[in-house]
Amino acid sequence: MANLLDAIFFTILVASAGLGVTSIIMAFTSGGDTNNAAAKVEGLYENIFFGVSGLIIALLMWVALVF
Repeated sequence: MANLLDAIFFTILVASAGLGVTSIIMAFTSGGDTNNAAAKVEGLYENIFFGVSGLIIALLMWVALVF
């Protein structure tokens, strides 16, 4: 049963790290099709927030696997 729990933690780690990194990349590479500057900044902050959140979840899963 412990191995099953480790597999679930690892799956969450990989998924959240992948989504976190891609969200941060999207924050800086997406130009946005809108002419509204506020919408561009809002999209930038949302992508950075989701990216950092994903990396924090991945870090927590790594700690759960190690300890």
